[in-house]
Amino acid sequence: MTDVVVVSELTGFQGLSDPIALYRDVFALRPTDPAPSPRLLAALAQNGGIALGAYSGGELVGFCYGFLGKNLADESAPYHYLELIVVRADRRNTGIGRLLMYRLREVCLDHGLHTIHWAYDPLRVDNAHFYLDVLGARGCQYIPNLYGTETTGRDRGHRTDRVIAHWNLTASRQDWPQPPAGVCPGVPTIDTETDTVLLAMPTGECSPGLQAQICVTLKDLITSGFQIVSCRTSADNLTVYRLVADTLRRDPHRHDVPPRSGPS
Repeated sequence: MTDVVVVSELTGFQGLSDPIALYRDVFALRPTDPAPSPRLLAALAQNGGIALGAYSGGELVGFCYGFLGKNLADESAPYHYLELIVVRADRRNTGIGRLLMYRLREVCLDHGLHTIHWAYDPLRVDNAHFYLDVLGARGCQYIPNLYGTETTGRDRGHRTDRVIAHWNLTASRQDWPQPPAGVCPGVPTIDTETDTVLLAMPTGECSPGLQAQICVTLKDLITSGFQIVSCRTSADNLTVYRLVADTLRRDPHRHDVPPRSGPS
C-alpha cells in the first residue's frame, strides 16, 4: 500500500452508519434488504464485542465486528466470534484485511481471549487462502446451509454451506507446500510426502454439480476427523485444499481416501 491505513476500535455511536453503508455496498444489498445496525455495533462495543474500522485519509475502507463466544456443550474457554469482515471493493488485496485481522488479534489477546472463530464459504477460495495460509487458521467444522438459502445480495438463491475456522492466536503459523499437479478435481487423495489429504477444484469456472461434490466431500472429511489447513493453487492451475488428521479425534495414519498417483 502506498498510503497509511489506521485501524481503530469503533466505540461510540457517532460514525457507525459508515460501516453499515460499506457493508451494503460490498454485498450489493438492495435498500429493503436487512443489514446490521449502528445500534448493534454500539451495543457490541459496550458488552464484550469488538468492532474495528480501517481508515485511509480519514475515509472508512474496511471494518470488522464480532462478539464473545462460548461452546455451551463443553468446558472450553471463551473465544471471539468474528461475524463479519468487509473491505471496500477497490481496496481488496492491498493488505487492509490483514491489518484488521492482526489488530483484532491484539485486542483479543488484551482481553484474555486466545482464539477467534468465524464462518466462511468454502467455494470462495481467495478468502480461504487468506484465512488458512496467510493467517494460519484451520477449518474445524462444517455446517451445511448455516443461514438457509440466501435471499439478499450478491449470492441470492445460493445455499450457505460454511466452514467454521479456528485461529489459535498463540500458535505459530505453519507454511504448507504448494500442492502437487495431477490431483483429480472433486476426489480426495493422499499426498504421501506430507501424509495429508488433498481436494482439488477448478480455479475458475466450476459446475454446480462439482461445487456440490466439493462441499459434501469437505463435510465428510471434517466430520470424520480432518481439519483444513491450506488452500493454494497448483502448477496445473487447480485450487487445492489440504487437510490434516485431527489427532485428538482419529488416527492420523488412517486415511479413508486413495493415495495420490502422479499424472500419467
